[in-house]
Amino acid sequence: MTYAPHTTLNTSAGTGRALNLTLQRGRGTIIDQLLVILWLIVIPLEFPMAAFLRYPATALVLLATIVYWRDVLPLLKRGAFFFLLPALCLLSTLWSDAAMLSIRFGAFMAVTLVICAYTAARLDYRQFVVTVFVASSLLMIGSLIFGQTAYVGGLDGGYAMIGIFPHKNVLGLRMLILIIAAIAILLDRRYAPIWRMAAPAMMLPALYLLLGSNSATALVLLFAGGLLTALIGGIWPLAGRVPGLRPLLISGSIVFIGFAGLAVANIYQVNPYTAFLERLDKDTTLTGRTQIWEVGNQLIEEKPVIGLGAGAFWRPGVNQATRISTLFGAENNQFYFHNAYYEVMVHLGVVGLILFLITMGKAYWLLIRQWLTAPQAQDGFILTIAAILLVRSFTESELFSVFIMNPMIFWTGVFMVLFNDLRRRQTT
Repeated sequence: MTYAPHTTLNTSAGTGRALNLTLQRGRGTIIDQLLVILWLIVIPLEFPMAAFLRYPATALVLLATIVYWRDVLPLLKRGAFFFLLPALCLLSTLWSDAAMLSIRFGAFMAVTLVICAYTAARLDYRQFVVTVFVASSLLMIGSLIFGQTAYVGGLDGGYAMIGIFPHKNVLGLRMLILIIAAIAILLDRRYAPIWRMAAPAMMLPALYLLLGSNSATALVLLFAGGLLTALIGGIWPLAGRVPGLRPLLISGSIVFIGFAGLAVANIYQVNPYTAFLERLDKDTTLTGRTQIWEVGNQLIEEKPVIGLGAGAFWRPGVNQATRISTLFGAENNQFYFHNAYYEVMVHLGVVGLILFLITMGKAYWLLIRQWLTAPQAQDGFILTIAAILLVRSFTESELFSVFIMNPMIFWTGVFMVLFNDLRRRQTT
C-alpha cells in the first residue's frame, strides 16, 4: 500500500478552516502555525534570551513529528541523502579529540533537518512565509521596546543598536529577513489581505533597526536581496507572459554585471573590492577574517583528509581557538571560522568538503528546478534566502552550523520541494 501524505494534511487543513482559526489559509492548522512561530523564535541560537526554552521547544516539535509521523516519514525518506552530512559528523567521533562534542554536533544537525522536514510536511509555502513574518515581527517589536544600544567589540567595534540580540549583525540580519518576507507578501495576492496590509507597516521600523545596527553586511544584502525578491516575485511572473523575455532578462543581467565590473576595474582604474570596503569603513582583512583563515590553513595542513572531528576545534582548552575568540571578544571559545568551507575542512577534511558541496549542490538544484518548472509554487522569499546564504558562505559559517535561522528557512524550503515531488507522484 502506498501512502499519500497529502491526504492527512488536507484533512487537518479542513479542521483548521472549520474552526476559522488560521493565520494564512493552507493545509496546516493554527496549531501547526503557532508551533512553527515558536521554534522560529526560540530555537535559533542567535537569540540567547530564549535559551531556557530552546530544548523544550525542540522536544515539542519532535513530539509533533512523532504524532504526525505519517506526514513526516515519507518526506524524511525522500530527503535521506541530506542526512549523510550529519552522519559523517557522528562518524567523526572515532577520530575526534572531543567525541561528545562531535556527537552533539551531528545529532543537532540531524534534529535541525527533522524540524525543517516537519515544517514542510505540515505547512504549505505561504503559511510558512507568514510564520516567518510573524515571528520576525514579534522580535522586531521586542527590539523596539526592550532593545539596547551597546558597544560592539572586535576589530571593527563601535556603538550600535543590538535590540534584544547579542550582536548588531544578528539584529541586522533578523530585520533583513523580516523586510524580505514583507516584500514577498506584498507582491503576491495569494497572501491574506491582513498580511499584505501589515507588511509595509512592519517594514519601516525594521528598516530603522537595520540602519541603527550599523551592519554593513545587512545593508548590502538589503539592497541585493530586496531587488532579487522583487525580481522573482514581481518582474519574473510578468516576464513569463512575453515569449523569450525571461532568457533575455537573464542574459542581459549577466552581460550588464560583466561590463559594469570591467568598466569599474579597467576604465576607471578602481578596485571594486577595496573601494567598497573603504566606503563602508571596513578593512581589507574583512574585519579580521583573513587572520582567522590563516589559522584554518594551518589546521587543514595537519589533518587534510578527515579533519579534527565535528565541533572539536572551537572549545575550551584549544590554544588557537582561545587566542582567536579572545581577540574577537567571544566567550568560552564559541566562535567560527567565518567561512563555511574552512569550517567543514577543519572539522571534516576533504572528505567532508566533498560531501558538503554535493549536498548543497543538490539542495540548490532542487530549489532552482522548482522555480524554473513551477514558478507559481513560490515567490522570491526562499530563493532570496538561499542566495544570501550562498554569498555569505564565503564570510560566514552558517551553512555548516546547527540551529541557525537562515539555514533552517533554507532547508524547510528544500523539504517543501521534496513534498511537492511526493504529492505529484501520488497524483500521477
